[in-house]
Amino acid sequence: MAELKEQKYMLEIAKVQAIGKAAENLFISQPALSKFLARTEEMYGIQLFERVGKKMIPTYAGEQYLKYAKQMIEIDRNFNEQIKDIKQMKSGVLAIGSTLGRGKDIFPSLLPLFYKKYPGFELRVYQENAVRLEELLRNGEIQLAMLTIEDGEQNKWDFHAEELDSEEICLIAPKNWNLKGVMKYGFRHPWIDVRQLEGELFLMLNKGSRLRSVADKMMKSYNMSPKSMEFSSIDTIWKLVSQNFGVAFASDFNAPPVDDVEIFSVGSKPITWKFVILTRIGGYISAPVQYMIDITKNIYGNVTFQNRVSS
Repeated sequence: MAELKEQKYMLEIAKVQAIGKAAENLFISQPALSKFLARTEEMYGIQLFERVGKKMIPTYAGEQYLKYAKQMIEIDRNFNEQIKDIKQMKSGVLAIGSTLGRGKDIFPSLLPLFYKKYPGFELRVYQENAVRLEELLRNGEIQLAMLTIEDGEQNKWDFHAEELDSEEICLIAPKNWNLKGVMKYGFRHPWIDVRQLEGELFLMLNKGSRLRSVADKMMKSYNMSPKSMEFSSIDTIWKLVSQNFGVAFASDFNAPPVDDVEIFSVGSKPITWKFVILTRIGGYISAPVQYMIDITKNIYGNVTFQNRVSS
């Protein structure tokens, strides 16, 4: 199909909101891109961008253009993927993503299986926070993302979410603190009132992570403002808690076998999220992509909490 150079150029201008930066990303000169934009607007007989301060902002006509440009590129991408399948190519590229904490557990299980079936493929693996993974998927830079979403969140997106499992968000604390929890119906772990720990140091993942979003909502619901410290790795947080340094929120997915840490349920009702595979709605699911989805579902779909902890 066509190269769709015009559409790609215009989308890049809209993405970075600047001619100079767009030209740099597209590996062309700034004057050349400015002339290209002027010719395109002349061809359609209407202004597609207006300069607001230092930013290039799409006009209403520009927004309509960009909407259809995205659709044209998606159709072109789907066509090319289908052609690859039709030719039964033995080589290609598959780009997948997962959050950092989850990727360390799932990629060692998935990648060897995938390469056994598709040894000629190049796998591009991204480990980013949830917000960045959604951006990569939306832009077509990856074909699927494995991450967590909160209940009901799948209805907000232009993604298809295939649920693998449900997990509970818990509070982890040093075992020698001897916190006393009570068993409550519907909760997986002994329950404690998180407000009793407001004076303690809370170890948080950086903003942009799904777990941080849940933790912030929990704090807000209880009107809590405890001391906190941010980290990029949930593994670091588990190790610090095991060394009697603070408390934290964590998913009970593959909870590490740390003897010095106790897990507690919190909240007025169980706080859960879903482990899902995200793909773009309308995106073509090639045979290699479908195989990656299938092996992920076989390994991680509907796994009980007991099995996860003992694995």
